[in-house]
Amino acid sequence: MGVKYYTHFISQESGAVDYEEYRGVVELCGRPQRVNGEREIAQVLARSFDLQEEDIQVLQWQQLH
Repeated sequence: MGVKYYTHFISQESGAVDYEEYRGVVELCGRPQRVNGEREIAQVLARSFDLQEEDIQVLQWQQLH
């Protein structure tokens, strides 16, 4: 079982006018330690959603207990 986070973030590719907004619970499997900081959660989300880290703006994130 992985670590679960509530996340709310926006993704917008460079130069694009439109953006996508996501919110919900994500489970980070195979990652026993906590994610520390907004940039680290953006890196994990970018890999998971096949995006570039700089295209993600994290609005809210919180580890669930």
